[in-house]
Amino acid sequence: MSVGTALEQLLRLIHRRAMKLAALPEDERDLHYDLIRRTCCDAAEHVGQSPDKAAITANDMVEFVRALVGIIEVGREPDQGRSADRPLPARHFGSRENVTTPSVGASLVSPIWRDIRRTSGAGSR
Repeated sequence: MSVGTALEQLLRLIHRRAMKLAALPEDERDLHYDLIRRTCCDAAEHVGQSPDKAAITANDMVEFVRALVGIIEVGREPDQGRSADRPLPARHFGSRENVTTPSVGASLVSPIWRDIRRTSGAGSR
């Protein structure tokens, strides 16, 4: 499989997970973001990144997913009479890095990494 095809599949998987997260109440999302962070960090280390670099990669991935969820939420909001020259209100999608409880929604993230390992051959080391 080409790198381009693998990236395309990864982005589609991330989009689907973000859509599911956007459907959850905000107070239920942090557990899922924590799971994304942990599984991404593990996967990055598995393919050879140092623990420090893997942590940075994992945090970047979580922030990307948070931003995508924010975009999805803004897209679902009614226009409320907004004109084309009136910008959307600024929104903050901050993280809560201290979540340590295991997620009950592992199904949101684990398929991403299972598919990445399957398509990239990373799981066959």
